[in-house]
Amino acid sequence: MVRIEGMNGGFIRAEEERRLLQDGMTRFNLSLDEANGAMLATVNDQKLVLQRVADEGTREFLNVQASRNRQRRLSRQDFRQAVEMYRAKSRQRVSEEEAKRRVKSLMLEEGITAKRHGWLIRSRRWFNSIPEQIA
Repeated sequence: MVRIEGMNGGFIRAEEERRLLQDGMTRFNLSLDEANGAMLATVNDQKLVLQRVADEGTREFLNVQASRNRQRRLSRQDFRQAVEMYRAKSRQRVSEEEAKRRVKSLMLEEGITAKRHGWLIRSRRWFNSIPEQIA
């Protein structure tokens, strides 16, 4: 089942991962730990990527960068680095636009805001123009 899910790009989203675990538990009468172990073994063997892994690494980066100032704000340059990090963690199997949406939603979940950017008129338009993640 995991191989089939991985065939559509090699990136397994969180809801697909949850469904695969539920299928493993109900179809094959596995415990949660056994189903998770079987899924992780297949993911490693097939060189697939879990969204959860990319999210965790990027979330840590965002929190470290945001903690450098009291307002927990992230600069545009740090945001770009987070997007590149997300794409690297997903082995380039996520488009740049999708990575921007995921990083923005991670920032909102963590309570991190965007810094203003610009020469004369500084705004957060660069951040606000990124569409919201569809849940």
